[in-house]
Amino acid sequence: MKTYFYKGKRDILSDKNEDGKDNSDLIKKEILKIFDVKNLSFLIGAGCSSFVKKNEGGAEKKGVQIGIPVMSVLATDFYTTLSAGENTYVKDVLKIDISKEPFKSNLEKLLEVLYSQKFLLEQQKGGGLTEVTAFIKKVTDFLLVRCKNEEKNKAYPDVLELYKSFYRKLIYRDNNLSKTNIFTTNYDLYSESALDALGVLYCNGFSGFVDRHFNPAVFNYAFAEQMELSNNKWNVIDNFIYLYKLHGSINWTESGEQSHLFNVREVQNLNEGTGERMIYPTPMKHMATLSSPYSDLFREFQKKIMQEKTVLVVVGYSFSDDHINHLIYQALTIPTFRLVVLQDENNQKIKQLKDLDDPRIWIIGGESADGSKVYYFDYVVNNILPDIDEEKIEESIEKVFKSFFKKKSE
Repeated sequence: MKTYFYKGKRDILSDKNEDGKDNSDLIKKEILKIFDVKNLSFLIGAGCSSFVKKNEGGAEKKGVQIGIPVMSVLATDFYTTLSAGENTYVKDVLKIDISKEPFKSNLEKLLEVLYSQKFLLEQQKGGGLTEVTAFIKKVTDFLLVRCKNEEKNKAYPDVLELYKSFYRKLIYRDNNLSKTNIFTTNYDLYSESALDALGVLYCNGFSGFVDRHFNPAVFNYAFAEQMELSNNKWNVIDNFIYLYKLHGSINWTESGEQSHLFNVREVQNLNEGTGERMIYPTPMKHMATLSSPYSDLFREFQKKIMQEKTVLVVVGYSFSDDHINHLIYQALTIPTFRLVVLQDENNQKIKQLKDLDDPRIWIIGGESADGSKVYYFDYVVNNILPDIDEEKIEESIEKVFKSFFKKKSE
């Protein structure tokens, strides 16, 4: 398979694809153009935190998973932990057949049903609430352990380094443009850890220092530095990111405190907190979507991508969340909106996007000359996303040379 780059249905690499040819530079030049757009947002999914480390021979299939497995693998692993009694409970009481889709390969679909069942039992005030609550905790505890990924993170820093490289390439955008928005469906803390390691300030919707609680108003704030004390002149800082975790996070807990408007707390110690872990699925019909923080996060997502002259770059997301998909489809009704998707063209949702034959929809994927998947996060970061700081330096040098030779010729 060769690399493809569709604008609508037209593959702009079709006449440049030759066996053994690397087209990453051509793609990078196209991607560089969107970095100058007024409003730039990224949507990153589970594929970005999944990382198979190749062995010395380079055979990926014989490598080791050092990141967080994708949802289908997590589902399989979780179901193997169930006892005979728990299997009976799921099948006979909850009436869920985990051997069939969509539950077989998607823990989020299981959580969706569990949360709906819990909500129903709370309204009816009948029996069974304790059991379903305990089973929800079993699922979220499993996800907590897997998303912490402590053992492999200590042995292999590759995933964190990849995230650091990703954010390093985003923070050099022109300061006159709006700050980059990162929307993610991931529960893990790779983004936060990478930004902390880089010393980059970010807003994730929480305010406070010792005791951090959700406060959506902070998404409207910006960090600025005082340039001139005498004239009271301020300038928005360069290194700043807005981070939106659409499906919750392993370090969010439900707080029972009534002293805050929103009862969602961000904990620094993952072993801390007695409230329910705020890991939620893709709940189109679940009431949690209608309440904070999820309603606020999805509202921010809609607001940001519906702005004029917006580009949304999608990486590692399989379009499995209908709620997110519908908001993206709404944004496509705006003439100045552009969608850049790095994904396998055989994905059914990607086929539907391609069939629209809309030149504002870019679909990038396939394999590189060395057999690497072009839409995998590591390839995207290392070979497709431009090094904006380097581009700026090269442009500055070019301007100096032009200015120098112009004066010399005069």
